[in-house]
Amino acid sequence: MKKNIYKTLTIMAVLVTAFSFQCSAQNKEIDKGNEYLKKAIEQKDVQKRQELITKAQESFTKGGMKKEQYALIGDAYLQMKDYTQASSNYSKCDKEQKKEGMQKIAEAYVEEAFSGEPKNEVKNLTKAMSFYDKAGATKEGATAIGDRYYEKGPESYNKALDYYIRGAASEKIQRIAQNYFEKGDENEDKAAEVYLKMKTKEGYKKGGDIYYNRKEFQKAIDAYLAGGIGEGIQKYADYLYAENRGEEADNLILKLADSYSEKKDDDGLEALAKRVMGKGSYDLAAKIYDKAGNMSMGDKCRAYDALIGFRLDEAKTTFNSLADAAAVKMISDNDKPLNALKDIADNFEELKKAAPFVNLITDSVSGKSYPSPSDQKTLEDYYKSISTPIYNNVVLVATNFAKLNSEELKKYVKIRFNKYGAIRNILDKDTFMQKKQKNEVKAKDVIL
Repeated sequence: MKKNIYKTLTIMAVLVTAFSFQCSAQNKEIDKGNEYLKKAIEQKDVQKRQELITKAQESFTKGGMKKEQYALIGDAYLQMKDYTQASSNYSKCDKEQKKEGMQKIAEAYVEEAFSGEPKNEVKNLTKAMSFYDKAGATKEGATAIGDRYYEKGPESYNKALDYYIRGAASEKIQRIAQNYFEKGDENEDKAAEVYLKMKTKEGYKKGGDIYYNRKEFQKAIDAYLAGGIGEGIQKYADYLYAENRGEEADNLILKLADSYSEKKDDDGLEALAKRVMGKGSYDLAAKIYDKAGNMSMGDKCRAYDALIGFRLDEAKTTFNSLADAAAVKMISDNDKPLNALKDIADNFEELKKAAPFVNLITDSVSGKSYPSPSDQKTLEDYYKSISTPIYNNVVLVATNFAKLNSEELKKYVKIRFNKYGAIRNILDKDTFMQKKQKNEVKAKDVIL
């Protein structure tokens, strides 16, 4: 038993010793290979250099190295600026080492681009990006090149931007935009242009806001539409509504709806339709719901639009198709006062159509529009001549409104009549109670 144990221990000792000698020999071969590479790097003669590299490969192989030797050889060629041979050797490495090697070549080309002959800059950067692609580091590489241009100062911002865009480096793009914006004046336009290059919702909003505040409204709208910035479009639409340019405002809202449709953003369409409906624009809301594919809500909005327009038969027919018996009954129960209100609304529309046109004058400094003073005077004279029948009709609106037995119905009647200035000036806009008597009413109060 003891003899067997002794024998086993002796064999193990021999094996360990042999393995140690083998490892030592292999390490010596690897060290020898590294020495050959070092000499190859220093060698100017091309043929002798290649002989040394061949010897290095032989030593590495004897030392037990496999694919990993190509990373060392690739590094040597990289130091010698022989990027073709460096790439060839890195390509023989394992996946991760290959990527690391390709990135090293890309970085070497970047250094040459910014430290070598300017005429070779573009060519070297093109090669750099090619190797960044092979390394799977396209965005990181583009951003790094962008940083080099950024460091050169404002005269190189455009080139930096080209690479930041390729690298999807939003924060870097914003930094350039902010630099321009802080300079003020015409540089604000440059800042807006840079924000738009981000091609993100945030970029379109910031660029659009700059244009809007500079009163470059068309550029602002283009930016808001490109980014689907609902609040920006709505902001300008509200401005147009305030300027009595309702048709332009409606068309703008529809353009926003088209933008959402192109992006297949049904949630955005639904939210927009709901917001428009909340402002009492049921016809516009119906069109937007249709774009969202919500035909039921579209029909419901059409029914309420018919009610607001006193197209009572149409409203009842549409509510019937929606199985809304309560709405049909609400209209039928209030048929008499509703028809009286319809006649007044029709009369108001005829008087508005006959009114003299008032041109708007745009201030070249503020960008704001205001009525032509002479046209406004002509308009006031027109309404002064018909002030009595308008006043009497306003009183009749209040009388018939009070006869309605449905608070919901009153809501829609108020939407219709509150668009007339005479109603808002003579009646309380919420209760439709009379707040001005005839002797208090001036010509401007009866303008519709």
